[in-house]
Parts: sequence; structure tokens; C-alpha cells
Amino acid sequence: MSKEPTTIQKPPRRHPKINKSGERDFTADVPTDWQIQDLMGMRTHDAASGVYNTAIMALGEQAERHANLASAMFAETEPQDAIEAMLVAQMTATHVAMTTLCERMTYQTNYQVREACERSMTRLSRTYLAQMNALKKYRSKAQQTVRVERVNVESGGQAIVGDVSHGGRVGGDGS
Repeated sequence: MSKEPTTIQKPPRRHPKINKSGERDFTADVPTDWQIQDLMGMRTHDAASGVYNTAIMALGEQAERHANLASAMFAETEPQDAIEAMLVAQMTATHVAMTTLCERMTYQTNYQVREACERSMTRLSRTYLAQMNALKKYRSKAQQTVRVERVNVESGGQAIVGDVSHGGRVGGDGS
């Protein structure tokens, strides 16, 4: 009998459901015991609600269609601080802009409009990849790995094979 690995499922982060309440106004259904700071990984209500609101408004005319996507992306990516929350907001807006252009390009018959859409999609795709790399780099907190591919050990020499850690320099004189 084979034993399958078990994975621990984290409960999903709660996020508000967005509803359109006017021409360009949206309301969020938020439980009374819930704090927006928890979703955004931020310390203050003003900063968290500010980033959250600008994330929704950054979607422009697509806000009605994609507001719940923006809300859910904060829950999915679980930002840990303001920088991560802002990057997630930017990434969501970039993704929506890119997919909206793709949809528009699909129905274009004018080749010049199609080419303009393709160029814009390419730029947005590069921007999105740069944002992903920035988030990944920020989350790794400048963790560096040095990989040695080839080592020559001469006769009488010694080499260490395996992981090596360096705790830093102890003395100030370089020894």
C-alpha cells in the first residue's frame, strides 16, 4: 500500500466582495469583525484602505468586471507589508490591462490597430514579469546563493564538498 503525501491546506484569506453602487462607485461587503489590514498585510487602516481603493480604481472602466479579481488577488498572494500590497495592486492592474488589450485585438480587422495592440501587450507583459521579479526579490530579502560548477584540487590539497556557511568576519583587522 503506497502512502500519498499529505498537504496541509491553509484556510483561505477572507476578502471583501465588491458591488457597483453607482456610475463609478463601488461598495465592499465587509464583515464587522474583519480588518482590511489583515488582507493587505499592513499595519494601518488608512494605508490599507488607500492601497485597496487605488487597486480597484486603477482598473478604470474595467473595474466593474474585475473588481472582485483585484480583491481576491490580495487574498491569494497574501502580502506581508505595504510594499508587497502595492506590488500586488500594480500586478493586478497590469494583468487586467494586458488581457483587455488581447480581447480588443481579437476583434480588430485593421492591421495597424492589431499591431498597436500587440506592441502594447508586449510592453505590459514585460512590465508584469518585472513586477513579478521585484516581488520575488523583495520576498527573498536579498538571499544569495553561490554555485560552484568546477573545482580543481591539486596533489596534497583539500576540498570541502557540501554546504558551507560563513558567519561573517569576527575581527576588524581582516584576520
